[in-house]
Amino acid sequence: MPSKKLGKHLEQHGNRIRAVIRVPPSMVARVGRTKLKQTLQTTDPLEAEREKVDVIKRLRATLKGERVAVVQSSIVAEALEVRRLRDAGELVMVGGGSEEDGHDAESDAFQVHVNDVEAEHGEAAAQTFAAIALGIQTPLPALLERMFAEKADLSIGYRDDIKRALGRLEAWCDSTRTPKTVEAITQRVAGRFIHDQFIEPRVSIKTANKDLSALRSYWRWLAKRHGTKENPWLQQSLEAPKQRREEGSAKKRPFNDDEVRILLKGIRSEREREFSKMSALSGLRLEEVAGLRVRDCANGCLRVTDAKTPSGLRTIPAHPALTALITKRSKDKAPDAYLFHDLEEQRPGSKRDRSAPVSQAFTRERRRLGVDERASTAQRQSNVDFHSWRRWFVRKAVEGLERGAKGYTPWTIANVVGHKVEDGTLDGIKLPLGMTMGVYAGEASLEAMRACVEAVTLPKGT
Repeated sequence: MPSKKLGKHLEQHGNRIRAVIRVPPSMVARVGRTKLKQTLQTTDPLEAEREKVDVIKRLRATLKGERVAVVQSSIVAEALEVRRLRDAGELVMVGGGSEEDGHDAESDAFQVHVNDVEAEHGEAAAQTFAAIALGIQTPLPALLERMFAEKADLSIGYRDDIKRALGRLEAWCDSTRTPKTVEAITQRVAGRFIHDQFIEPRVSIKTANKDLSALRSYWRWLAKRHGTKENPWLQQSLEAPKQRREEGSAKKRPFNDDEVRILLKGIRSEREREFSKMSALSGLRLEEVAGLRVRDCANGCLRVTDAKTPSGLRTIPAHPALTALITKRSKDKAPDAYLFHDLEEQRPGSKRDRSAPVSQAFTRERRRLGVDERASTAQRQSNVDFHSWRRWFVRKAVEGLERGAKGYTPWTIANVVGHKVEDGTLDGIKLPLGMTMGVYAGEASLEAMRACVEAVTLPKGT
């Protein structure tokens, strides 16, 4: 029996029916698609005809909102440019009265332009244009792209963090009828936002502080480039409640030796085992291991050429226990080939690092093997993760010194793992003599770093 024909704005999707509207060509670039779709609750064509009415209204309202956003964006951009030219003394506007008639020609021309904006887009848009152009208001995200253009080294992930935090702030401003401008966000307003968005709903301290750090960063740039006087996000970080009794702690830690044995013997994937071993015997971060090329593993050394900080750029001796692994993975490869060639390159602009598949696979294996620790069921992340290999390396190097190992110092350990020595910490302890050892003494010798690396050995039974 043939299926019933679907009406306008409906289409079959598997065994479901969905409503569809087309996006105007002029809006495709902004919306990011040519159609808007929503799956309906019913699979009956007649019922779908009734249900689609409200759905299509909502989809069209979404497009209308996008149109308003486009118009608002263009008005804001134009107003900011007028403001920039006024501040620079370069603004030239025509259409006003004559100075000979006692008129301020520029002010008259500006008012004419405001009237034109009102005639085309309405009174609210005209008021917004005037307030921004005259320097009275600055929409919250108005200067974000300028900041990103200047700070080209900001990661995609951190840019998204700032956008997300600003979006949360804007949504809160809408709900509380607070003007969505930089000038309206005083310290008192920021305090209300923090209480409503983080404290009252009991949002994770880590999540809250991540958003607050992003907002603090944006306002710091506004003070530098835009003349904003107050940074309302200073000293606004949330603190975790102090423990009153001995109990589990949500604190990242190294693996213990039993966990090292379980993981290195139990991980089923050879690639994830080799990644783990590389990090455990070198202190390299996950992404640093993923970035190693054959030429970086020559002459008995490991060379890190792309790191989170300048201190992370380093050359260290390769642990003797890694020789066979490096030889096997370097065989018949060009010098610029990746040591771990079996990782797919991520798309340009992707937030995922090259090492992301290893991180995900390792987490699955770690959980399968029961290597996990959480202070409570509410804790989202385990206290142990792939980075615990790096922590384990540091702990073992420190234990070597505690047992009387010779040839290296605590500052050598910092050099090996790429930590900043000046004002740095090691295993949670502040390194002394920061200026002396971090600046004047220079990096540890290769011999000292070799003594440090070789003081770390895998536990028996691995």
